[in-house]
Amino acid sequence: MEATYKNRSYVNDKRYCEVGFSATITHAGRLVLGAPGGYYFVGLIYSVNLSAVVSQVPGSALLWSVAPEQVTEDMYEDYDDAYRGYSVAVGEFDGDPATPEYVVGVPNKRTTLGVVEIFSARKSLALVQSIQSEQVASYFGHTVAVADVNGDGKDDILVGAPLYMEHRSDRKLYEVGCIYLYLQRRGPHPYRHPWQTMTGTEVYGRFGTAIAPAGDLDQDGYVDVAVGAPFAGSGRVLIFRGYSEGLRTPASQVLESPFPGHAAFGFSVRGATDIDANGYPDVLVGAFGASKVAVYRAQPVVVASSQLLVPDVLNPEEKTCTAHRTLVSCFPIQLCVGIKGKSLPERIRLAADLQLDRLKPKSGRRVWELQTHQAGQRLELQLSREAPFTCQNLTAYLRDEADFKDKLSPIVVSLALTLAAGPGTEELGLVLYGQTVVQEQTRIVLDCGEDNVCIPKLRLAAHTPVAQLFIGAENVVHILADATNAGEGAFEAELRLQLPRDVHYQKATSNVQGLEKLICNLKKENETGVVICELGNPMKSGTKIALDVALSISNLEDAGDTIEFQLQLWSKNSRSPHSNVERVQIPIKVAALLDLRGNSLPATVVLPVAGWELAEGSRRLEDHGPRVEHVYQLHNQGPGTVSRAELRVEFPNQFQGDFLLYMMEVNTEGRINCSSPTGLNPLGLEGQKPTASPGHNMSYQLVHRRERREADKAEAGPATLREPTLVNCSSQPCVAVLCKVEMLERDQRAMVTVHSVLWMQSVRKVGCGRSEFSQPLARLLT
Repeated sequence: MEATYKNRSYVNDKRYCEVGFSATITHAGRLVLGAPGGYYFVGLIYSVNLSAVVSQVPGSALLWSVAPEQVTEDMYEDYDDAYRGYSVAVGEFDGDPATPEYVVGVPNKRTTLGVVEIFSARKSLALVQSIQSEQVASYFGHTVAVADVNGDGKDDILVGAPLYMEHRSDRKLYEVGCIYLYLQRRGPHPYRHPWQTMTGTEVYGRFGTAIAPAGDLDQDGYVDVAVGAPFAGSGRVLIFRGYSEGLRTPASQVLESPFPGHAAFGFSVRGATDIDANGYPDVLVGAFGASKVAVYRAQPVVVASSQLLVPDVLNPEEKTCTAHRTLVSCFPIQLCVGIKGKSLPERIRLAADLQLDRLKPKSGRRVWELQTHQAGQRLELQLSREAPFTCQNLTAYLRDEADFKDKLSPIVVSLALTLAAGPGTEELGLVLYGQTVVQEQTRIVLDCGEDNVCIPKLRLAAHTPVAQLFIGAENVVHILADATNAGEGAFEAELRLQLPRDVHYQKATSNVQGLEKLICNLKKENETGVVICELGNPMKSGTKIALDVALSISNLEDAGDTIEFQLQLWSKNSRSPHSNVERVQIPIKVAALLDLRGNSLPATVVLPVAGWELAEGSRRLEDHGPRVEHVYQLHNQGPGTVSRAELRVEFPNQFQGDFLLYMMEVNTEGRINCSSPTGLNPLGLEGQKPTASPGHNMSYQLVHRRERREADKAEAGPATLREPTLVNCSSQPCVAVLCKVEMLERDQRAMVTVHSVLWMQSVRKVGCGRSEFSQPLARLLT
């Protein structure tokens, strides 16, 4: 058998069909079966009338044969191991309701890219449309579902890709799963791009393994969708509400697995069927890891409708009510609530939370209820199947203008509905949906002419006396601004100053009496700091304010050549609310003061050296003279950071052709590196490594000057005194030590120490007279 199929290149090979791997039934009673192993794993679709299957059921046999009425053809190109028929659904996509279309998942087509195909249910099962995946190996088409998600009367397509991967904030790929929503639109390529995509939140959760239309769970007129993520923990199912633009995110409800362990809860999901006949669709969830099915019965939904009525404007001058024995400006509020639903109880109690001036904090609200003198009131509404609609009337009043400042922003009145708590409420198992929150607004009449609209004319000028900033310095900047209003009142006027990075607000002052110290707040807007200073409410016509805003600035290393401050006047007026934008730029400079100091250790060598004798021909350093160190310290006094600087030390190591300062070693401390000079220990003499000296302590006092040897001069006899012999690099050969400074920040130090031996054989040649040895020359090259 195998040889026969192999010789035929496995054409029409149906040995591994797995027919029934996926299945659906049309409204006309046709059974559609997917067989992803058919045609040697190309995959195929069977279609047969369900009545033909049932009519041929034998009396006692468990298996019987029914010839399919429709079957897809064997394919070749791009269909190796494609698994056509891995999932199947039915819908209407060509405008002819007499012949539905079959939506078929082919998750492995085109080298694992995956497609979803739409076949006509006509006699030939012709392929009429293909939907291409966007990611290889995502298993696009593992699940397909059909539902009218957006309520336009046309079927839409949902596709699951449970192996989909996405980049996260760390730029790594994570397998999270994805579902695609394709709305049925007009045009030649209605499914070229998905209308909506939703990815899972749990890594390896296999979000999109199962997708099922769940019916209208919330009774809002749109089909809701259940999506399984069987490997998110023990598994979960997410419920997404449908609406006119697709599916609302995030999920409105998440069903967690009721089974312990790796239950794979959500591997299969079915919905849109009313199991308990209460008028609401229920949901079934399979958990193959636990070998169980969970049934979720939908609770009755109370669909609320609500309305608020308030006047358009409030006139503070019209005072017709009395509160606390004082005439106040009052206005009526009417709230109306209605309910509807299926299988509802006889009576339903709703809690209505009415809030006045809701957008303001409770202590600063501008209107109160007349009877309670509170900014909110909680009412209980009694409704029933016979009386599903009710209205309530209340009166609110405007507080005295001296009690608040905001006259411009609207006064928002809100109503929020919930199911009233009480005995038996939980047993009813009701869910409240619909217009549970509504709000309306009114406003205060302003003195802004007949149209009650104030139009300010705000102008701003700004500058700074600071000429430039230095990197590393403690920079303080004063931004001086002149704010004017040449128009009508500007309500809740404010100066807004955008702060660049690493700029900190200190204080702000003005020249206005009573506002010498302005009230300013620092806020974050789009990851940028903004200083907001209050300028009056209203900032009246003709007002002129001079402001001084003090700022401190740090970390200018990455700021570029200039730093810019942007200022603008804002108000809450609806027309011309802003001034011109002012930009103040300050150049940024780099400056650093480097201090170079040096010294010799010892500063004076007294001859003859006590306890020392010359040992000619010795290989020991100590036998040729006393040790001498020359120490150089480089100190960055700031304010900037120094990098890529060079220090050159010229060292007089010879005198009249003989060794003078016999160089042994060059040591460094801090962020400085020195190259090994030529002529370092040329005779290869042996000796102990130089020990730490005071020169290795950064606190050691180094001096600019060369110490004079007055003690030698005083002790020498008159007969032995001669003019000193000055040895330096202008008169004798020198060795250059080149050092590079990597980076030296403010107040940091770097040190170079040159270890040498005073070569006594050369000194004896000079005689007993007096000699001066110049401090080796050190030069800083930047």
